[in-house]
This record gives sequence, structure tokens and C-alpha cells, in this order.
Amino acid sequence: MKIVQKFDRYITTLYFFTIIAVVFTAYLTFKEVLDSYNKSRYQSLLPLFTTVKTEIIRPINVAHFMAADPLLIELVEKEQLDTNKVLRYLKSYADSYNMLTFIALEKHQTVIDSSGEQFSLSHEKASWYPRLKTKEEVKFTDMGKENDPRLYVDIKLFNRNSDFIGFIGVAINLDRFAQIYTDYYERFGFEVVFVNDANVVTLDSNALMKPKHADRHTDPVSVTSFDWYQEMLVNQDKYQLNNAVVSSDSTNRIISQMPIQSFNWRMFIISPPTSQQSEYWQIFLTRMGSLLLVILVLYFFFISIIDYFKNQLVEDSETDHLTQLPNRTYLTWRYEEMASKYHNLCVVIADIDHFKPINDDYGHNVGDDVLKAIASHLKQSLRNNDLIGRWGGEEFVMLLPNTKSTDAKEIIERIRQRIEKHQFTHREVKKPFGLTVSFGIYHSEFGLHSLNDIVAQADKALYRAKSLGRNRIEVLNEA
Repeated sequence: MKIVQKFDRYITTLYFFTIIAVVFTAYLTFKEVLDSYNKSRYQSLLPLFTTVKTEIIRPINVAHFMAADPLLIELVEKEQLDTNKVLRYLKSYADSYNMLTFIALEKHQTVIDSSGEQFSLSHEKASWYPRLKTKEEVKFTDMGKENDPRLYVDIKLFNRNSDFIGFIGVAINLDRFAQIYTDYYERFGFEVVFVNDANVVTLDSNALMKPKHADRHTDPVSVTSFDWYQEMLVNQDKYQLNNAVVSSDSTNRIISQMPIQSFNWRMFIISPPTSQQSEYWQIFLTRMGSLLLVILVLYFFFISIIDYFKNQLVEDSETDHLTQLPNRTYLTWRYEEMASKYHNLCVVIADIDHFKPINDDYGHNVGDDVLKAIASHLKQSLRNNDLIGRWGGEEFVMLLPNTKSTDAKEIIERIRQRIEKHQFTHREVKKPFGLTVSFGIYHSEFGLHSLNDIVAQADKALYRAKSLGRNRIEVLNEA
């Protein structure tokens, strides 16, 4: 109870300090936010940042994923390249994320893109390849020419021996950005400028997001030529250039900045001047009254929530720290959540065979690493809707929603065979050693039993598997 009482005191103190901070912050910020239109402009910054993350950073993350995909590496390392499989691979990501994907292979001297086009590395379209290949960097961004409004992201491919084998990348159509940012300009008057690490403007909303690049007929433009940026440099002691928002005193413009680390770029959003502040006190008092009312409502709501959840907050965390899998508490919560989405499920309980001798013979360090390895095998082999967690000791529980016991057995059989064939190694063990896992499966309808009851039934099936020789799967269906 002491921890609960201490928790109450800390939360209450924190809440009142938060109120003071909110009131003080509101007093300062209301001078800048004078009417609903100006407020809507500020609120629009977040979705604008989110759009950049979704439309630019996500495709780059996809390119990084493809570059590290062992299945792709194995496919392109073969002596005879299966271009149809490569094309299907590229097209699957291109269709999912509305972009062009491509791969350039050193071994096969060819370039393939998701549109079906294929040409040799000696073709003029691949003139970028030898230029980027010799550079030390691993990833590159480049702009298409005037008739090719695309942003290209090229990432080097390496095999398991860390040998360079080519490039993989994506091409993002900038016409989409033209539509998005033109809409922001028409609604809020924003100007959006992208700047690279050399302070050269690469994308500009005033040019409808068309690339400004050396390949075009216009000369590169430096961001230092803009008056708002010059003022930022002059006032850099007052406004740190890494901050999110900088105020321009001379024109009352608001300049917002966000780093785009994947490109080593910066994005600036320039807002038009705010309106005059003659209505400051009227707006301030009105907003403060509304704010205090909201604070009181939130306070009583906050106290009610604390009373309801404080006992749960002192429970263990939702993650098992050794295996990084969900723990029993989280599995129970997710089971209740699944009950509102699915009709039935299979619960699988897995137990490592002869685990105690591993701890006794090799030590607990080896035993801990075995648990991690088994957890990884189990997690990687399940479907997206499935859930796995550590139930306790060397036992793991899997929840397979809307799955028949026969289908569950097929899934688990593949896992069992994979673990059985795997040879485990450890620096503290001289020779590789094998492990096996026994499984018990129980199928049930949602809403009839608690998770603990269903796991208990699955445990009966597991006990049968152990009794019949281990390293096997036993199924117990609901009567």
C-alpha cells in the first residue's frame, strides 16, 4: 500500500505542476494565437509533418528493408537470375506503397524495375550506376530530370560476405507532393522549402514541388538567398536553428523546421504574418476561462482513472525482459481484446524438452540464450494476427485466432521441425547441441472460458505429448 500512496502523491504533484506549466505556457502562446484561423494554421503543421513522414520517409524505410532482405539477396546471388521472381518481388512493394521500385545487379549487369523495364548497366539510363558505385556512401538521393519529376533513393546491396552486389531503391513521384502542398498553400498560405546538407534548395512549393537540380535548365538556389533564412542566421543565438519553430521579428512570419535524417535534409515551413494583437486581452480571458474549466474536468477525470488503474500500474510490465516477448498479463489483456474481433481460437502451449539439464550442464547463461533463441523461432514462424508470449519458465503460449485445430497443428508442426533441425551454439559450449519442443493445442470458442482455463486445457495436451515421448504435438479439442 505504501507504493500506491506514494504513487498518488507523485501523480497529484505532477498534475498540479502540469497545470501551472500549462497556464504559464498558455499566457505566452496566446499572444501569438489570436483567432481561430491562425490557430488552425498551427494545428495543420502536425499533419504536414506526418505527410512528409508517410510519403517520403516510409518509402525510404521500405528501400532499407529490401536492401536487408536475405531472401532477395539469395535470389539475386544465383548464377542464373530468375527475372520473373525479381520482378514480382519489386512489383509487390511498388503496388503496396504506390511507387516505382528497381534493382541494379553487378553480377548480372542488368537493371530491372517494377514497371517491367529491363536494360543493361551499360545503357545510358544506368549512367548513375558507375558514379554512385565508387562512392563510400551506402545510400543516395537524386532527382530526376525536368521530364522525370521523381525523387530517387538508391541503397547499396551487399551479400553475406559484405561484398557489393548492386543497388536497390525506390522512385517517388513528386507530382503527388505538388498536389498535397498546393492544397496547404491554398488553405493556409504556407510555403514549403526542402534544403540539402549543402544549403541548396532541392524542393520548393512555389515551383509546385518540381525538382531544382543541376540537370534542369535552372541554376541551383541557395537557401541563404531567402530573407527569412538570413534573419535566422543573424538571430541564431536567440533562435537555435535546430529548434522546431523560429519567429521572424521583422515580418511576424513563423518559420518551422524539421530535419529529415534519412536524406540529411531540412524542411522549412514559412507561415504568413499573424494578425494584429488588439484583441489580445479579450481572447486571452476567454481562452483562460475555457482552459480552467477544461482543467477542472480533466482533473476529476484524471483522479477517477488513477483510482481505477493504480493497482494495475504496480503490476509487472507487459514485456518479458529476457525474451522481449509479451508476458502473461499482456496475453490475458490481448485475449480479451481478441474476443471482440474473432469467434474462436487455438491456444498452443510450448515447453522446451529437457531444459533443466541445459541449465545444470551448461549454466544459466546458456539457458537464457536458449530461451531467447526458441522465442525468436516461435515468433518468426507465426502469422500477423497470431500472438506469442512467455507464460513462465521454459513455457510459451501462442494465441491463433480463427484457426481450426488441424490448421494450427500444421503451423506448429513446421515450427517443431525447424527447431528440431536447428543446431544451437554458444560461446560457453564447445559443441553445437540440439533441442526439441513439445506442444499442446486446445481449440475453443471465445467467451466460454478465461485464458487461464484454456491454457490449462492446452497444458493437458502438452502433458500427453510429454508422456508419449516429447518432441511432438498433441491436440485436445473442446468437448
